[in-house]
Amino acid sequence: MADFLTTFFLNLKQLGFYDFLLPWLFTFAIVFGLLMKVELFGKEVNKKVSVALAFVIAFFVTAFAGPGMAAFFSGLFGGASIFLAGILVIILFIAMIGWTPEMGKGGRTWKLAALILIIIGIVIFMVSSGFVISGGIALNDMTITGIIVIVVIVAAMWFITHEEKPGEKGAGAGGGAPKQ
Repeated sequence: MADFLTTFFLNLKQLGFYDFLLPWLFTFAIVFGLLMKVELFGKEVNKKVSVALAFVIAFFVTAFAGPGMAAFFSGLFGGASIFLAGILVIILFIAMIGWTPEMGKGGRTWKLAALILIIIGIVIFMVSSGFVISGGIALNDMTITGIIVIVVIVAAMWFITHEEKPGEKGAGAGGGAPKQ
């Protein structure tokens, strides 16, 4: 099945599907939609003139920038899908703990849990995408593991050494039910 799909997509590429047809269709749809929306040519003839104009503009655009436009859209939509997948993972992590917006209004515990899960989601996203910091430092699995260990150590030190103020209520020793 993988060989069939590979051959199929290579054939589409050779036929100009990505370099001509998709950029042409995209341009045609956008121009036609905009011309129909603004009704530049009046209600009676707007559709006929808009179709003809969008048709011509789409051919000019693909003749000028077809392969470049296809490469741009491939990168744009490919990158966007990676980011959307990362956002979905973060939402799934938050849903795993049963967090709802109403719970976030109450206290720091839910906000902290949500923040930790968001950070975990971002780290997983960075590792899976081979994220590279602008200085050329690649964040591979060993680098991310080291960062996670440091973050856990710092968080543990903060939880152990943090003293609550008299007015704060938390999960510590004094956070139970009020005494009568």
